[in-house]
Amino acid sequence: MKRFLTLAIAAILMTTNAVAQKNVQRTFDKFIKSKNVQVEKNLNSQMDPFPSGKKGEHRLLSQRDIYTFTLDVSDRKLLDNILIQIEKDRGEKNCYLTRSHRGGKDIPIDVQLCRVGDSNSNQVKIGTSSMQHWMLSCYTAEEDQNYRHLYAVEWTEPTNGEREIKGRLIYTYAQGKAELEMKQAVITSIKTEQDVLVRIEIQKVLYQKLIDNHSLQLTEAVAATAALFVTCRDYGHLLRKDQRKKYRDEIANLERQTIDQEHLPLTTEFLILAQQALKD
Repeated sequence: MKRFLTLAIAAILMTTNAVAQKNVQRTFDKFIKSKNVQVEKNLNSQMDPFPSGKKGEHRLLSQRDIYTFTLDVSDRKLLDNILIQIEKDRGEKNCYLTRSHRGGKDIPIDVQLCRVGDSNSNQVKIGTSSMQHWMLSCYTAEEDQNYRHLYAVEWTEPTNGEREIKGRLIYTYAQGKAELEMKQAVITSIKTEQDVLVRIEIQKVLYQKLIDNHSLQLTEAVAATAALFVTCRDYGHLLRKDQRKKYRDEIANLERQTIDQEHLPLTTEFLILAQQALKD
């Protein structure tokens, strides 16, 4: 009896987790199919050419769906329904990342790079304009725990009496975890010590996660360490002496881990240059 109850509870939890992602998908579908929304579609997907599993099915390797839309302000509720659903499912077990950005005049650009498939070279950028608002959410794929579903909505509010809301709905299916890809690609306004600390911390943590997950590849390693070096070189002078020492020590630790795992010399060189840039 106890075993039966345990299995029943597990089944209920799995169903709940799957429902969160499907709820967002359902609101996307309703928006796209609405007669009150003008939509241009750009769809792309890739299947494994070799069948697998008991049924010999071809599993999905990557998918990138982009829907560019125009919506009259009188039908704004259709857009709000998506935002409400993403926020509603924030706490679900398989929803392991939800982020949002409020756009507007004098608001720093916050670009997100959304991976597609199993390659960092294939990405969708959202938030490339300071005026753009966006919200995104990631869900662990029930069919394959090594993959995730990402849903994003990006839009610009009408100004000066305009009647149209323009934006994009984006869906990508990719290998990996969101915390390895959801990074601030651009921080346009670095003026204070705190701005520098945030940027270094993001870049350092992302590189550490690449090491921990044994997912360092040529492009990933060089890009991550080069970005860290540039930040230290250009903005390290804004940090206090004790902070520069703290990050020198932490970057030196990354260097040791990189050498231990025998990664590329160029990656190690960027880490060394980052440490030198933070010297007094």
